[in-house]
Amino acid sequence: MLKITITDLPDEQRWSLQGQLVGQWAVELQSTWREARHAGDTRRCIIELSEVTSIDRNGEAVLAEIMSQGAKFIASDVYTKHLLRNLRSELKRSRVKGKQDGGGRLRGRR
Repeated sequence: MLKITITDLPDEQRWSLQGQLVGQWAVELQSTWREARHAGDTRRCIIELSEVTSIDRNGEAVLAEIMSQGAKFIASDVYTKHLLRNLRSELKRSRVKGKQDGGGRLRGRR
């Protein structure tokens, strides 16, 4: 089970997750995220993972999507901090690769 608590403040939206970020619960987080984050919302978003007890591949994919949209994360345990570092590294690598690929295509059109 996963409990999602969203606190809306004037300058930020804070998400507190408790429980397991696995399987159907990861899908539920993804759906809730997509519904709650409106286009044009410029508030920063903080995701608290301190009370998440487990994360599977589905949970990792959802966290990566949320991270790619600029959310900041708070984690307290070593595993979750390590996982977030890895996701950030993968995101940076994919952005660099995308820029390199995109740059090559743009030059080819001129």
